[in-house]
Amino acid sequence: MEKIASLVQAENVFEVVLGEIDKMLKVIVKEGKADKENLDWCNEERTENNGDLADKKDEIDGLNADIEKLTTTIEDPETGLKKQIKDTEKALEDNIATQKTETKERREANLLYQEDIKNLVAAEKILKKAIKVLRGYYDKLEKRMKAEAGFLQEDPKAPETWDNYSGQSNKGGDAIKMLEFILDETVKEETEAHGSEEKSQHDYEDSMQDLKDKEADDEKSLATLQTTLAKKEEELVMKKKELKAAIKEKESIEAYLLKIKPGCDFITKNF
Repeated sequence: MEKIASLVQAENVFEVVLGEIDKMLKVIVKEGKADKENLDWCNEERTENNGDLADKKDEIDGLNADIEKLTTTIEDPETGLKKQIKDTEKALEDNIATQKTETKERREANLLYQEDIKNLVAAEKILKKAIKVLRGYYDKLEKRMKAEAGFLQEDPKAPETWDNYSGQSNKGGDAIKMLEFILDETVKEETEAHGSEEKSQHDYEDSMQDLKDKEADDEKSLATLQTTLAKKEEELVMKKKELKAAIKEKESIEAYLLKIKPGCDFITKNF
């Protein structure tokens, strides 16, 4: 009231009033400009931060997908790297055990083979010696029979021993044939034993080569799997750290938007 009274008492009331109105309009324009700047700032801040928030949510979704994929790659009970490593280690363990078993069996079989050959060779020597002795004996007997046959022709009264010598000679021939047959079978058995041993040795060497090749492949595969596992586990740790940072940034953006919300809502509503 005092201000109005002072204006009325002034010499030019309208001038004073118009001047004050002009001042008020300038203040309103200034405040309107400030409000516009605040509104623009709010719109820009909200647009930028909402965009950043959407990007962070996409980043978090992507990181979660990467983490899930890496976890499956590492931990899957059927195809995971840890399962593959376990299976490869088991294969190597079984391979080495098989090598030891086959080597032991081959050694034992070879010892039996040597013992068998030793016995066969000894039997062949005995048979050859027996055949030689019998042949010598019956050769002498045959000579004696011939000599006595001549004697019988010259002396009709000589002892009748021809039939006995003849029977012994025939039996001797049968015995020698039997021993020769046994000798042939023994030699044949020895030959077969050599052949069987040679084949068994070749089969063993082929099997060992296959096992050694498989062992080398598995060792190489195991080294690759272990290297891959180390890289994937390191990548998983990094992805989890990135996820933690992304979640923190997302929460920070959300907190900032929440902080400016009251003022920006007001300026947007009342501009």
